[in-house]
Amino acid sequence: MNIPRIQIQQGFSRLGIETTKGRHSIEQPRPSLNMKQHRGVLEMEQTMPGLEIDSRKAWSALGKPRFEEMTDRIAQSSLQISMHNIAEIARNGDRMMAFQEGGNVFAEIARDNVFKDRPRVELSGEPGYDNVDITFIPGQAHITYRLGGVTFNPETYKPVIDYYPGKVNPYLIQKNFIFMSAAGKQLDAVV
Repeated sequence: MNIPRIQIQQGFSRLGIETTKGRHSIEQPRPSLNMKQHRGVLEMEQTMPGLEIDSRKAWSALGKPRFEEMTDRIAQSSLQISMHNIAEIARNGDRMMAFQEGGNVFAEIARDNVFKDRPRVELSGEPGYDNVDITFIPGQAHITYRLGGVTFNPETYKPVIDYYPGKVNPYLIQKNFIFMSAAGKQLDAVV
């Protein structure tokens, strides 16, 4: 005898999950030093040396003095000559007053006046080995140095952090089901 049988078949649902991992990126920009260098400064000031040469005495000894010096010498020599002449005139006057001592005083004075050396005005100076005066004035150097240096002004930057989250993507692979069937010929219907 053929007894009808009921067959029940059941299927569970199957889920699939697709995941992408989260990722992050970290970037650290390099710091900038902002370095500046200041040069040292060297300043030098120099006064020029001087050389003074005074050759007035040498020119004077050669008979070519300056005009002021020449007029001064003429005045001094003229004064000495005139004082010498005044003294000689006074001596001759004393001799003439003493005519009682005898002799021809007037003739002697006249003869002396004719043949005597007359004083001259000297225009040239005294010759000498050191008539040229040389004076050297050394120059001076003033040196100033300002120290240079390096200054730093560093700038640091925060790290740049980016995070890209992961994804979870669920999907259905198989739907759940129940399948019922009857086995045998005596059933009129299938549920």
